[in-house]
Parts: sequence; structure tokens; C-alpha cells
Amino acid sequence: MINKTFKKDLKLADFSLETIDNKYMLESKKLLPNNNYVGFSITQGNIYRKKEWPMENIINFTKKIIENNKVPVFFIEKKNQNLIKKFKKLFPNALFPENESNLSSPALVTCLGKRLDFAISIDNGVMHMLSLAKIPMVILFGPTNSEKFAPEYKDLIILDSKKIKNTSDISAISVEDVLQALMHHSSFLR
Repeated sequence: MINKTFKKDLKLADFSLETIDNKYMLESKKLLPNNNYVGFSITQGNIYRKKEWPMENIINFTKKIIENNKVPVFFIEKKNQNLIKKFKKLFPNALFPENESNLSSPALVTCLGKRLDFAISIDNGVMHMLSLAKIPMVILFGPTNSEKFAPEYKDLIILDSKKIKNTSDISAISVEDVLQALMHHSSFLR
């Protein structure tokens, strides 16, 4: 659109993790030192649109991930302590890396993303930070426009309730819908 508007021939440059200060990569390795991590970004910043996937779906999907010997990693802001406590009680092995670090930055989230096998996210800011790591990801869209806001790269699955369920209600996307999408990408559930 910019090229057409300004009659330019600008090229889109890929983001390089090498431009991030190494302290964030070292911190991400300290916070997520092993393998088999699955990231979850489930909270919305914009309170005016209903973009959050139902809690029951998140819990049921997390159980499936654990059954596949994966460790859930939740990206939840420190201010959401009630939600963090709820997930810690339900899933004692779950990790909340941003809450265990003195560093706080989009750069840290992107580096943490690089440590994940894959991630599940709603349309939010963390989704964009994780997408810079170019990890396999499933992004759930409801009221927002997936064609406008979704990143574009290989190993990205977009589940847009408007397209697959004919509704802007994100809760129409089931756990089974997400699992079916993941089955098409066998590397997600190794």
C-alpha cells in the first residue's frame, strides 16, 4: 500500500534476531533452558473487542499439550496475578518466564519465542513479538481482521472464526479446530 500511495518500490526486510542485545538471548536461555516448550499468549490489551479465547478452551488445550510431553509457557503480564495463580494451580509445571525476570522488553519476548517449539496466540501485541522469532504459531482471530493484522511467514496457521465458523465470536473456534490445524503440521506435536 505504501508503494502505491507514494509511488515507491520499497522492499520488506526480514527482522534479524542478531540485532537484539545479547543479554535478552542469554536471559531467555536461562528462563527456558530445555526443550519441548509451547507458548500461550491469551490475554488481550484492547478491552473494547472480545478477542480472548474461552478459559475452558485454554485449559483443555493445555491439558492436551501436557499429554504430548510439552511444557506450557504462558506470556501473561505481571499485573494479571489472579490469572497467573489460577494457571499455576491448574498446571504446576507451567512456566511464566516474564514473571521470573528483572528484564522486561519486547526483545525478551521475541527471544523467549525462539526457545518455543510453537505458540498459540490470539491477535495481540505478544503475537507480533513472537512472530519476529518466526516460530511455528497458531493465531486465533475473532472480531479483528486476520488479513490486516496477521504476520506472514512459513509455519503460521491462522484460524479466523469469521472464515471457518461464519461469526466474529472467537469462542466459536474449538480446541478440536486447533488440534486439527496442528495435525497438518506434524512438527508441532513431535
